[in-house]
Amino acid sequence: MTSTLGFAILSVLARGDRTGYDLAAAMRRPVGYFWTAGHSQIHAELQKLLGAGLVGFEAEHGPGPRDRKVYHLTAEGTRALREWVTEPPRERPERDELVLKTYASWLAEPELVRRMFADQLAAHETRLAEYERHEASFGGPPAPGDPRFGNYATLRCGMGYERHRAEWCRWMLAQLGEG
Repeated sequence: MTSTLGFAILSVLARGDRTGYDLAAAMRRPVGYFWTAGHSQIHAELQKLLGAGLVGFEAEHGPGPRDRKVYHLTAEGTRALREWVTEPPRERPERDELVLKTYASWLAEPELVRRMFADQLAAHETRLAEYERHEASFGGPPAPGDPRFGNYATLRCGMGYERHRAEWCRWMLAQLGEG
């Protein structure tokens, strides 16, 4: 059974062949907005995908002494990805460090808690502004059959998340008062 990270890699390769380095870059942006993985995790998962016949590679002459591998999705990989896309997502436990800190915030100095929420508000507003600039570059939503549709749809989800978090931080700051 392929892991969720494996399917994330297959999703990137469905958009075009990539080297391991290019895969890691795509996993940072745009995939990193909603799914993260380190280079070592990606490399290990690529080996599993190769072993399962879901990806293949072609060796090309690289800039250094070693050939570089350009990975591609196999027909079996495409089939597995198509099946996986429409399966309901697995339920995962929620982990949110800021919410956990809020739960215990009554133990901390109120001014430090306010500062933490002010910093979080600024970070969420900055990301929202970045996402909004990126959204403007689309010129509207692509058609659902266009690979860019997934980029746009996930960007819209990220915008909603950042708006929600910024609103919650504002609410928390109002609850915490001016000090």
